[in-house]
Amino acid sequence: MSVQSIPKVTHKQTEILDLIYTHRFLTRIQIQTILKHKDKKTINLWLKDLRQKEYINWIYNKHHFAEKTKPAIYYMGINGIRHLHNMGFHEDKEINKRYREHKRSQGFIDRCLAIANVCISLDAARTVDNEDTYPEPGISYFYETEADYRSDSYYHFLSDNELIQPNLCFNKAIHEGHEEPKVVNSYLLEIFDATLPRYRLRNRLKKYVEYLDEEMDEWDEQTYGDPKPAILLVCATLTDLIYAKRRTKGLMADIWEYEDEDRPGIRFITIDKLKEHGIPAEIWEEA
Repeated sequence: MSVQSIPKVTHKQTEILDLIYTHRFLTRIQIQTILKHKDKKTINLWLKDLRQKEYINWIYNKHHFAEKTKPAIYYMGINGIRHLHNMGFHEDKEINKRYREHKRSQGFIDRCLAIANVCISLDAARTVDNEDTYPEPGISYFYETEADYRSDSYYHFLSDNELIQPNLCFNKAIHEGHEEPKVVNSYLLEIFDATLPRYRLRNRLKKYVEYLDEEMDEWDEQTYGDPKPAILLVCATLTDLIYAKRRTKGLMADIWEYEDEDRPGIRFITIDKLKEHGIPAEIWEEA
């Protein structure tokens, strides 16, 4: 594809575009938090300039009394998409999904915002950076969203998996002195939409159990021996959680004994509790 002519933007603005590419939908507060920038006014100026240059669009109704109190939500615009194509870093198939962002459902948007908040909570839980070694022990988290599943990414093998499509993959690593960081936990997270029919929910649960039963050899090979992943499933309501947990426990009982050391972990939480407590909280319910 030939390089397309687009207005110039600053380096910091390209960082914002990268974030919006990764997370699809973000608020100003989320962008400012991820960038660790202290000045709200500067962030708003960058975002306004990007909107005027059609790099991004926003969801904001300043004429509605109730709606204008909600934070604006930003997503990729036409010149932002052209910028991504010009860079040649991301796959065209993934970039082209951004042409349809203005048609996304509220459920899709809410899920993107929730995943972004999970990533922010993981960043906040770090005590050291991912790649560094330190004389003192520390903890780091590494994560990739669905948009990050390129051929050279860490979790690339999940991009075309026929059983599961997690919204977020991440791991926890321990840093001890100058030794290489050691991954001690792996996680696959999916947020179920409130509108997901029960038959589709049952199928999703079945596929995750099948994945844990059948594809751990590939996981071990592709992640160079990382621990088997715990599955984290986020339900819209407590009723959905109770149903999904009971259903999953039955599916797992057909394969593993409850006391089996090899029995994998599938955990549940409601979206409200996830928003309130974040990922690191010890409030997940085991199937």
